[in-house]
Amino acid sequence: MTPSTGTPTPPPAFHVMLKPRGAICNLACKYCYFLSKENLYPGSDFWMDAALLEEYTRQYIEAQQGPEVTFAWQGGEPTLMGLDFFKQAVEFQQKHRRPGMRINNALQTNGITLNDDWGRFFHRHNFLIGLSLDGPP
Repeated sequence: MTPSTGTPTPPPAFHVMLKPRGAICNLACKYCYFLSKENLYPGSDFWMDAALLEEYTRQYIEAQQGPEVTFAWQGGEPTLMGLDFFKQAVEFQQKHRRPGMRINNALQTNGITLNDDWGRFFHRHNFLIGLSLDGPP
């Protein structure tokens, strides 16, 4: 709280995980607790469209008080959104970032959809990649 006004003071930074495909995954690991989460949203196609992606990006950047912001992409399986979705995400980040602000991206994936195009994109934009080793032996 700000002593003089009694209004809440926003945190200098905060972290949110973004799940653009919700619980949708291309694996069906028996131990996965998250796959059943899609039942919580009947009728959803679990697809973040471009308008929502841009609005989320703008608001998330705007709310950060520090010089750095991290977008953490998770799922289900976030790469099921396709490479073009992530290219657009990076474009929106650059469009809405403040001068001097550093944008980071971290993505957790099972790696099934990855290929050289994904690898070049991740390298070019300095994504931190977490690889989950799931599925059959």
